[in-house]
Amino acid sequence: MFQKTRFRLVTLNVIVVFLLLNALGGAVYFTMKILLYSQVDRELEKVSQRLVHDPFPRLQRINEDPYPYNRQERKKFADMERRYVLLVWDGGGRLLGSAFGERMDPDDFEQFHQPEVVAGIDTRTVNEHVFRVQTVTIPKRVIVGDRMVMSQQFQVIYNLAPEQNMLNSLLYVVLIGNVISILIAIVVGWFLAKRALVPIQVSWEKQQQFIADASHELRTPLTAILVNLERLFRHPDRTIEQESEKIMIGMQEAKRLSHLVSDLLTLARSDSNELQIMKKRFNVNEVVQTCTQVFSQMAIAKEVRLETEIEESLDMMGDEERIHQMMVILLDNALKYTNPGGSIFVSCKREGQRVAIMVKDTGIGIPKDEIPLVFDRFYRVDKMRSKSTEGTGLGLSIAKWIVEVHQGKIQVSSEEGIGTSFLVTLPMKV
Repeated sequence: MFQKTRFRLVTLNVIVVFLLLNALGGAVYFTMKILLYSQVDRELEKVSQRLVHDPFPRLQRINEDPYPYNRQERKKFADMERRYVLLVWDGGGRLLGSAFGERMDPDDFEQFHQPEVVAGIDTRTVNEHVFRVQTVTIPKRVIVGDRMVMSQQFQVIYNLAPEQNMLNSLLYVVLIGNVISILIAIVVGWFLAKRALVPIQVSWEKQQQFIADASHELRTPLTAILVNLERLFRHPDRTIEQESEKIMIGMQEAKRLSHLVSDLLTLARSDSNELQIMKKRFNVNEVVQTCTQVFSQMAIAKEVRLETEIEESLDMMGDEERIHQMMVILLDNALKYTNPGGSIFVSCKREGQRVAIMVKDTGIGIPKDEIPLVFDRFYRVDKMRSKSTEGTGLGLSIAKWIVEVHQGKIQVSSEEGIGTSFLVTLPMKV
């Protein structure tokens, strides 16, 4: 699934890059073409206006010396030589003569005359060469050879070979750049797609593990309830007192199931950001004090010493019920994994603009390689021993969410066989 998704991401990325590069390359190419043609057109306009107002140079007849006019005329029109060709036509569409520029085949001259074309600038292709042609219709006397004649139209022709060579080079560079960019996009896109899918793949694996663990945890109490109900059904004549043990087991499993479903619902809502916290100002020291008082009786019953060090007047903005829930989770874990004769230390004090809450025990501890996993859902230290210990492995995940939603931090330090310490720091003003 992830391989197909990666391939689709790369394909879409390459398509987008291809379209963008072609759009950009096309824009650059046609912009350059317009600029070059515009520059040529401006030059043609200048030459045409000059010829309209100044006398024409002496024209050459077909197959005549290319420089029939005198040295003074050649000097006057030197800037037009080699770049332009001048063709002059009479009223009947007959070529009177030519001047300037590079030599052309006389047979090609006739292809430039198109009587139906109005005066202006256009592009024409003659013998696979591209020319820009300025056509001007104006009566004017010209000298052809040794006689004076009347012309009706003249054309100034510019060979676009240099501009075409430049455009072809630009097109070549754009195409090569597109190919190289697409190859780079494929390689980089494949690498980036792999990196982008890593958190999704990790999340997917965690979700699958979460579903598997939840199914396992839900199946255990449901199986116990079903088995005990079947036993009750087999002996309908027995009294409640006789079946009280089975009923008690069923109630305990139902209570455990209810607690598990509640925790799962809390985590599901927290993941979807549907679970909102109700912020208000309250005394966090009073919440910590209340929780320790409740657990002090359970600690006495288990022969565990519970010590506290709580400062007064520690106000903060937050959800009082959620902070209470967090304290219950931390104290319950400390008491659960502390053997008789051990101790639990709870402190709550101010550190600058933050409240620091510590729950430290002398319990079984956590192996160093498992410390990063304690906040994972359904994770339980020493799972073989945990079968005899109540719990779902969701408490610390919920505690971490409560701390994070209050913009706080939770840290854990532990040493196997010595004990575990949880340190929670919460901002007093959120």
